Amino acid sequence: MDNKVNIPEDILKVSESGEITTKTTTPQLVAYAVHKGSYQEVGNTIQKLVAWMMEKGYAPVGFPSSTYYNDPNTTPEEELLTEIQFPVQKIEE
Repeated sequence: MDNKVNIPEDILKVSESGEITTKTTTPQLVAYAVHKGSYQEVGNTIQKLVAWMMEKGYAPVGFPSSTYYNDPNTTPEEELLTEIQFPVQKIEE
């Protein structure tokens, strides 16, 4: 994965202005896994996800993102659900 990031103009503009707005995003193929349990253990799920991507012939094309499905203040640690996504593309052989 290339560490050089081209930051879109709209992101730079909003970061400077502090504006809040909406946008429509482009559909993106992602590899994802859902981690159940402590946030401290999410790294194990990320390692499994990356191994799966390599095994299945997918390359990351961006940075991962996470979605947290429940509140750690009201949910037992062992029931916490976190979705981890990597934008990917199939590696051509």
